[in-house]
Amino acid sequence: MSINKSLIVHKELSYTSSEHPLQKLDLYLPPPSTSTEIECYPPVVVIIHGGAWRSGDKNEFTELGRKLSLYYAVAIVNYRLTTIDTPEIKNPLHVQDVAAAISWVSSYAKEYGYLDDRIYLVGNSAGAFISGQLVLNSEYLNSYDPNLLGKIRGVIGVEGIYDLINLLESYPEYIKFVEPAFGNDKNILKSVSPQYISFNTKIPPYLIIHSLDDELVGIDQSNNYFKHIKNSGGVVEIETSLKGKHDEIMQTNELIQKITEFIITQESKEASWNQVVEVAMKSINFPMF
Repeated sequence: MSINKSLIVHKELSYTSSEHPLQKLDLYLPPPSTSTEIECYPPVVVIIHGGAWRSGDKNEFTELGRKLSLYYAVAIVNYRLTTIDTPEIKNPLHVQDVAAAISWVSSYAKEYGYLDDRIYLVGNSAGAFISGQLVLNSEYLNSYDPNLLGKIRGVIGVEGIYDLINLLESYPEYIKFVEPAFGNDKNILKSVSPQYISFNTKIPPYLIIHSLDDELVGIDQSNNYFKHIKNSGGVVEIETSLKGKHDEIMQTNELIQKITEFIITQESKEASWNQVVEVAMKSINFPMF
């Protein structure tokens, strides 16, 4: 798929006042619209990388950001990690960083030209865990804006971890990255896992994607989380048809297709977006895969 070189990229934007090297994001903006039929601003997709809370970087998803920014604004977020050199970085600092990034994305929407109340989260692996924490436990987003959770219109979890208890039962060796970030108290591991977070407020629609070829995280993580969201009254679907290993999925055009279809479905529910989607699909000759 060809990438339009006229897209706009802003690198290394600080989303806090600390200037910490990992509290930054990259912003990819679509080429300026040439349509004279309607003036509109796109939704924004926030991508949260994985890496077991100890590694990973936004630069891994540069190509994904460029491809998605044909249709949407895209923010790819870094957050502080739990490493040998930074053992003081522990839960909830990871999720608090991403909450700060989402607040920044919403606050700067007008300046960069996208919608502040049409935010979509795409979390990969540990990033899916973080996105689950954010939408099921409103305290993280509420600390910035009590209306911020309502601005998130959809969540996509890709090859996600959602249950630390189950993860360690299936892969005992994963204690090597779980304990530094969360400790080893089972009550705490359960309380922070999205799988066990009860919610009594409306959450955004959910798409859970999990490849059956994933060699690092079992499908039971996604199957059980799907049941948790559904049984709690959430709108959720699960997709297991994509092919690829744990780290390969985020680089596939098939994933972009699923993300785009999911967002268009959600946006088409908005009356004001019916015309927008029609014009956009004409202009890009969707699909392009």
